Amino acid sequence: MKDLFTKALQKIQAAKPVSTSLSDNQAYPQLCLKASHDYRHFNTFRRHPVYSQILEHVSENQGSDYLQIISRDDDILAAIDRFKDNDTHGGPRVCDYPRIGSISPSTLRYIKVLMDLKSHFQTLDGLDICEIGVGYGGQCRIINAYFMPEKYCLVDIQPALSLARRFLDHFPLHSTLTYKTMNELRHRSHDLVISNDAFTQLPRAVQDVYLRKVILNAKRGYITCREIASEEFDAYTSAELTAMIPGAKILAEDPLRHPKNGIIVWGAAS
Repeated sequence: MKDLFTKALQKIQAAKPVSTSLSDNQAYPQLCLKASHDYRHFNTFRRHPVYSQILEHVSENQGSDYLQIISRDDDILAAIDRFKDNDTHGGPRVCDYPRIGSISPSTLRYIKVLMDLKSHFQTLDGLDICEIGVGYGGQCRIINAYFMPEKYCLVDIQPALSLARRFLDHFPLHSTLTYKTMNELRHRSHDLVISNDAFTQLPRAVQDVYLRKVILNAKRGYITCREIASEEFDAYTSAELTAMIPGAKILAEDPLRHPKNGIIVWGAAS
């Protein structure tokens, strides 16, 4: 196993850098790979500076804002202890909040997304879900702690998928999981596609692949938009994406993290 890990790491280090997303740098995939193969790295990866630069960067105050919104839904708030299990792995930074105690601010963000999904689509039970840009699998696990999706396809770069697999294997989940890179995806219709920031930070050429294979075929969708990619990426704007996706509309982000942020939703229950 160590030899396989060493060879994989050497392959990443020797590869010519080609930017396919804001998180596709050399340090991030190397850390994901290390954490997925070595328990010492896995036990602390969520507080590593390289990882928190990409994910796990929600502040304590932002966590308070998310908690204030979450508190409007009594059923979700009542399940908070189930959601806290996300923080039993990876050594995240946790903060103490009134009524709920210690929890990672980033976990609160995942719960807030769950609340949005519940509000827009009522239930995710029995659905075939595809998530583009999965981090360590935190959103998938939060959804499975509340709903019972039938299938869940996680899409990301291979090192991130390896880390997500290791994380999610610690939990009994309702969904049948699959792990795919962009080029492993087939054209198919999912019941719901989710992407938290990741899709809107990809180069246009890569976005076109996801649009063709997944997004334009999905019955429902929830995409948080952050228009912060470099000009060379030529990424689609939220307005352009909304015009391309049948039935899509852009909603205000709450709480608003950046003036250009928004949420694209389609297929919501009437």
